[in-house]
Amino acid sequence: MWNGDVIRDSIKFACVCGLFVTSMGCEQQRVASPAAGEHPAVVVTQPLEKELADFAEFTGRTDAVESVEIRARVSGYLNKIHYKPGREIEAGALLFEIDSRPYDAELERCEATVATARASLKQAQAEMLRAEELHARKISTQADYDKAVADLSHAEASVDSTQASVTKAKLNQDFTKVTAPISGRTSRELITEGNLVTADSTALTTIVSLDPIYAYFDIDERTLLDIQQKIREHKIDSARDRDNVEIRLEMANETGFPHQGVIDVVDNRIDAGTGTMQIRGRFPNSERKLTPGLFIRIQMQLGPARSRLLIPERALAQQQGQRYVYVVSAEQKIERRNVTVGRRDGALRVIETGLKPSDRVVVQGQQRVRPGIEVKLDQETASAKVSASEPTLGQPH
Repeated sequence: MWNGDVIRDSIKFACVCGLFVTSMGCEQQRVASPAAGEHPAVVVTQPLEKELADFAEFTGRTDAVESVEIRARVSGYLNKIHYKPGREIEAGALLFEIDSRPYDAELERCEATVATARASLKQAQAEMLRAEELHARKISTQADYDKAVADLSHAEASVDSTQASVTKAKLNQDFTKVTAPISGRTSRELITEGNLVTADSTALTTIVSLDPIYAYFDIDERTLLDIQQKIREHKIDSARDRDNVEIRLEMANETGFPHQGVIDVVDNRIDAGTGTMQIRGRFPNSERKLTPGLFIRIQMQLGPARSRLLIPERALAQQQGQRYVYVVSAEQKIERRNVTVGRRDGALRVIETGLKPSDRVVVQGQQRVRPGIEVKLDQETASAKVSASEPTLGQPH
């Protein structure tokens, strides 16, 4: 059981500790706060004026211009696989070989049939000569002459029919060697040697072309209407009327949209389910940097270049969805300016509204200021202008 003296001593100790912690916090606050009358130092810069065009960005996927699923055209047992999966091959390269012995035998049979038909044709031709001579001398009847004519026609047709069988047998023999119909990169083999292959049914592998390569992306309805308006105002060219409307592409591990291509196809309607229209771009791929199926970003120019103001991204702050910056007035006092931001340009951000070229924007020291207080400037950078190559402009005193 606790006695009264112990309880009173515990309460006194707790109060002393609380007072000590409070005094320590106040002391720290006095140390962290600037001295009375001292103005916080900030680094400022003036917005950079630069000619920039309007761009829209979209997400999409790459795809092969040509994609072929290889299937056998004759049935038989797979004897040999001649290619290395994942390698690039040229059109006409041998991929698979099916046992050709049954088709070799069929070809020989058809050729023998042709020889028989040609022998019959020679006999029919000889009979026709005799029938003509006898008919001219009025020794044979008209029926005998007509029969000789029919036999000759039948023999000629038989030769043509058997020759067609030989052509088909040669095709089947050739089809036992499966070749690449296009140049491109192969996938893995879908069947191994020794298995039965069924004509026009068994898939063997796939091939996709690599250069050029397609990029499919969808543009939303609002952007589409904006583009159509600019086309009517002759600010940009229509991809349906011109074959070389440029677009740019970047992969997930790239920046700056380094790949340049052109719009290839614009769809003829908006998808009612998604409210978007699909566009297909075509990009050269001689260095094989692009692979079918990649997630990509597409940049499309929406108008001519015009003068823009840019500031470093680090100068921007946000409160309840509103972007703003701090600027230093002529009286060296802080003002808050709400701004409308545009796209990025390297380390900089385009400011659409809210700033003037002469404004001095705080790029360092924002945490120590608030609207209405007086500040001092870093004299080395107070009149400096920001650049895309050197966005950091000095340190505060």
